[in-house]
Amino acid sequence: MAKKYIHTINIIIGVLAVGFSLFLTWAVSAFAPEENAGVIFIPILVTAVWFIGYMLQIKYNTLKNVLITLPVEAIVIYLIITQISSIIS
Repeated sequence: MAKKYIHTINIIIGVLAVGFSLFLTWAVSAFAPEENAGVIFIPILVTAVWFIGYMLQIKYNTLKNVLITLPVEAIVIYLIITQISSIIS
């Protein structure tokens, strides 16, 4: 798979994932009780997972690696957001 496609796919996923996590953090910080300090770590964790997945896809530039890494990356991001959100609620 060409690196151009890997970059395009990952930048789109990164913008969506980080944007959603920042929105979630803002919403919980603005409307939830004061004891939600853990919600600040959501964008940091989501960005770290996305960046690690992105670097793995660049380092191992194969279609098989991209097709394995993207769903794993999405599942880990989903688990981070849902688990932190459920702890806060």
